[in-house]
Formats: sequence, structure tokens, C-alpha cells
Amino acid sequence: MFLRKEWCFLAKEKNPTFILELKLSTELWQTHILNTRFEIARKLYNTTLSYALKQLQRMKESKQYRQNIHEYRKYKSLLMKARTKKEEQLYKKELTVRKQTLNTLRKSHQLTKFSLHGVIAKHQRNYNTHIDSHTGQKIADAVCKSMEEALFKGNKAHFKKYGTLTSVEGKTNASGIRFKKEANTLYWLGLKLPVIIRENDLFSQECIANHRIKYCRIVKKVIRGKDVFYIQLVMAGIPPAKRINTTGEFRHKITPSGRVGIDIGTSTVAVSSKTEVFLQPLAPKIPQFDQEKRRLLRKLDRSKRSMNPYNFNEDGTIKPGVKLVWKRSKNYIKTLYQLKELYRKRSVYVKEQHSKIANHILRCGDEVYVEKMSFKGLAKRSKMTKHNKKGKLQSKKRFGTSIGSYAPALLISIINQKLGYSNKEIYKINTYTFKASQYNHITDTYQKKKLSMRWTAIAHHRIQRDLYSAFLIMNSNLDLKKTNRGLCKRTFDGFIKLHNKYIDGLKQQTEAFPSSMGIKKAN
Repeated sequence: MFLRKEWCFLAKEKNPTFILELKLSTELWQTHILNTRFEIARKLYNTTLSYALKQLQRMKESKQYRQNIHEYRKYKSLLMKARTKKEEQLYKKELTVRKQTLNTLRKSHQLTKFSLHGVIAKHQRNYNTHIDSHTGQKIADAVCKSMEEALFKGNKAHFKKYGTLTSVEGKTNASGIRFKKEANTLYWLGLKLPVIIRENDLFSQECIANHRIKYCRIVKKVIRGKDVFYIQLVMAGIPPAKRINTTGEFRHKITPSGRVGIDIGTSTVAVSSKTEVFLQPLAPKIPQFDQEKRRLLRKLDRSKRSMNPYNFNEDGTIKPGVKLVWKRSKNYIKTLYQLKELYRKRSVYVKEQHSKIANHILRCGDEVYVEKMSFKGLAKRSKMTKHNKKGKLQSKKRFGTSIGSYAPALLISIINQKLGYSNKEIYKINTYTFKASQYNHITDTYQKKKLSMRWTAIAHHRIQRDLYSAFLIMNSNLDLKKTNRGLCKRTFDGFIKLHNKYIDGLKQQTEAFPSSMGIKKAN
């Protein structure tokens, strides 16, 4: 029982914004106070969410809501099937009436942002020495967002477990959580926390000097088993170009104008432009992180079984149907923290590698084309049941592990974010009509290929399949539905020269490449 977010109030248009994250210098007693405040914020979130969920259930059970939601869906369906303009106008008018009624119902059940501000204010007053009113309102905004996800998208709203709330923020830099540029200090209800800014950090100094701070956010991270706090300054405008600290020169060149095609896979990315082509894994050291993760998970499993032998059956499975009590040894807790630290390091490493690849891509051109892919769908298990040659059932697993490790969607979002600073965005082609992996621009035909086929023959040339797909994507039509065959023919000779030169260079390297790239080193 959920709706599209069409009868919700439209959000205001957002101005360009970026975030500057800096480390806070905290003493032990200040860390304890911050942890206390984060725990209070978590309880306020859960209390407000509990009230909102009860109100949502009451609204859904009301007769007026059920009647209006039924009518809304009926007219929505009729509008899609309308054949004449008169019918279309009639159904739109009826839909507008239902939207207004549903909005009124939502307001009457206090399921709006401002209503939840009043709800949380009653509890926030009891903790006004730790949580200010603006911070409390931002907590209520997070609850409101969670309720909108539940109401309009059918998602489930979850309570925050102990220790899982990792950030609190204010509304302005004038009161509550605020940062003063003159003293480089964060102020929050009696706490004065110095902000660490290195003398040669030109980027941070330029951001603080030339940009207005909209509001501040305090972020909690667990690094090597210790709580470390950071301040995120949410600043207005476009971030300045980064400079080399020693010389003051710009770190990256200005993005040239030109087309760039990206064929992104679950663990590799292929890029084609007029000046350069390249193919590389998204994060080369991920297998090392995964190997260490498997070792720690096996260690945790052995510890759990040795400490809780009565919770397992003779065949090693966990006893079902009974609420079990689990004992944790000191070594188990220590290993668990090691695993959490490994996840943190892997996340930081992946984001760093993706940022480098994004900068490399933007050095090739500012008109970026990529396939519109649903990585969430690729990560899901297959619904079809298939048998192999021996008659045994094939595994329904697809690319969930690979996508979870390499995070290809993150690379697309980073590129889109960087393009947004110059008021541009990625062009996403239609995957179903484009068929980049099947098309041959010389013969103007389509041919299905197995996933294991990493090379393709085009006009007597042996071409790496992903690089050729990136080349076709680069030469997309303006409607983003098919490749421009004429443009492909004009740029193909240049692409072949860049392709052969790059592949020869890869084969001379000593490092091993993923099998999905299809590159074999020269003997």
C-alpha cells in the first residue's frame, strides 16, 4: 500500500553545494560528551519514528484514506488509458482532487515535517543541555524522509540500533552546531572543539576563506577501534580547483571539450575518447581485502562454535525454533573489531580509486556517455532455474559479490558529481535499443556473444570487446538510442591506432590482470 511521490509537496530547487570534511581535536572528556549526545540523538530519532509509524498505521486504517487511495489508483490507471484530450483533462482533474485530499489526511495525522518538529520538541526540551532545537529539528527531518520512503516507495522504516547513528547536524551556522572561521573552532552547547587544518592545506584554506558555510555536521567514525570525530562544513557554491601544496599549481588540467564513452562492468571499466583509450579494473587490491575478510569470518565462526556448542546440531547447523543465547569471547570481540576496520579501509580505498579513475576520464573530455544500467538488478539472484550439462542445478547467484566489492555505481555518481560543478551531467544511453556489445558498425548488424568472448573481429581487426563497446557508446546519436554509424566510420581509424598501442603496452606489463579483461601477457 504505497503511492508515487506525486501528491507530496515539491522540494525547492537546490543551489550548488559541496562538503569540506576536517578532523576535530578532541580530549577524552569531550569524546565522552559527544558520545552521550549521539546516543541521546538516537533515542530522539527512535521516539519520533515510533510516533510517526503509529500515525501512519492509523491513517492507513481510516475509511477516508482507503476510499481516496482506491479512487486515486483508479483514475491513475484510467489516465494512462485515456484516448481523447477530454478524458485526459477529466482524469487529471479528479487526480488533483484526490491528491489534495490525501495531503490533507497526511497533515491531519501529523505526518509532515513541521508536525514532526513539534513532536520531537516535546522530548528535546528534556535534553536541552545536550541537543539544541535546530539539531532536534534536523533529526525530525530524517524521520520525515524515512516516512516518505515508507509511504511513497513502499520501503520499511527502521529504528536506529545502539551505536549506529553516526552524524548530527544543524540548520544554520548561526546557532546550535556552528563553526567560527576566525578561531578555527567548532562550538556546540558549551563544547569548544579545535578543527585541525594543516598549514599547507591550500584547498581547505581557500574553501573557508571564499565560501559561505550553510550549516555544519558532526560525523563519528570508528578508526582502529577508537572513536574519531570530524566536522563536515556544508558550503555554498562550487569547490575550488585543487592545487599542489608545494608549488600552488593546479593539480588537474582543465577538462577539454570532447566525447568520452564508458563501458562499465561489475569489476572493470573501459573508456574511449579521441585522444586516449584505456581498460582497467575498478579497484585492483579488492581481492586482497576479500581474502583477509574471508579469513576473519572463518575465525569468527570457529570462535562462535567453540563458545556455543549447544546451539548447533550434530551436522553443524544452528538449532531452529528456539531463542538461543550466544556467548562471545574476548578474542571474538577483538576479531570483530578487526573485521569492521577492514570494511572501513576497503570503503576508503574503493572511493579513492574511483576518484582517480573519474579524474582520468574527465581529462579525456567533458561530454560523457555511459550505458543506463541497474546494478541493483544485476546483484539479485536469478529467478530462472537452469541445469548444467551434467543435469545438476546451476547456481542462481549473479554479480552481487562483485558489485558489492567494486561498487561500479559509485564511479558513475562521482563522475556525475564532478560534471555537475560545470552544469553538465552524464548522458545515459538506452541499453535495450543500443546493444553496444552486439553491434558491428561496419556490417550494420547485431550478433549475440557469450560473456566469455572478450575479443571481437571488426573489419579484419581483433578488438577488445569492452573497448569497442566504449567506442560505440562514445559515438551515440543525440537521442541516445543507437550509435551514429557515420561518426563511427570517421573516428574508427584513430580508435584502432589508440587501441593497438594500448593493448601492446598492457601485454608488456608484469602484473596480472582479471580474466574478464582477456589480456594475456607477452612471453
